[in-house]
Amino acid sequence: MTAFRHVDAGRVIVFGPDARRSGAELIGAGFTLLTTARAARAAPDVVERAGTVVEVPSGLVENLAGDLLGAVDGSRLVALGGGRVIDVAKALSAAHRAEGPLVIPTTLSGAEMTGLHRHARGVPADTPRVRPAAVINDPALSASQPVDQLAASSANALGHALVAVASARADPLSRSVALEAVRHLATAWSSSAPDREEMALGALLAGWAVDHSGLGPHHALAQTVVRTVGIGHAEANAALLPETV
Repeated sequence: MTAFRHVDAGRVIVFGPDARRSGAELIGAGFTLLTTARAARAAPDVVERAGTVVEVPSGLVENLAGDLLGAVDGSRLVALGGGRVIDVAKALSAAHRAEGPLVIPTTLSGAEMTGLHRHARGVPADTPRVRPAAVINDPALSASQPVDQLAASSANALGHALVAVASARADPLSRSVALEAVRHLATAWSSSAPDREEMALGALLAGWAVDHSGLGPHHALAQTVVRTVGIGHAEANAALLPETV
């Protein structure tokens, strides 16, 4: 497995099985941690270093972030969790005009790689959005879901990559990264047991690509299904992918 540290427009990305240790100086201590019960159990070392721990419940990002506006000021913010937790952290940072959060993903949502998020309830729509300032991607966490959930999350990542290839805003660089993401995701499912490290890298690359090319009709339809029917974001993307490709 290739571990690496990459700096991209001021954002630091640390990837690999030793990412939490090698990126420890970025995480620091005494920060405000947004997380979930599952994520906290998976990374107790991160929880122990937090000054304040806020558990993010299920719900819509704009409402969750709106509820936290008065309690979380956006500074020294760390998100440990999936796309919902990371997007809430980004929304809070944007609302307070703070630096983007440090994020440690526990799903393949790709949210850690993008500046795409809904604003907190009551925040003006023209408020600049933020990307995370640092990403600590340890495959033991980012690809840690049970296999059925991992399959849906992987399909969501594949959707990001395919959108990035087809987008009118795509360029040779974003297409190349997206196609590399597809290769890693396909390799991850090519044997009887999923290769979680390949999956984690594929999802990270897909997130980078879609951040540069923008989302398309596939994700707009998926979000409509999520908000209308109430199923999970990854599951909606997985179900729609054969129809939208």
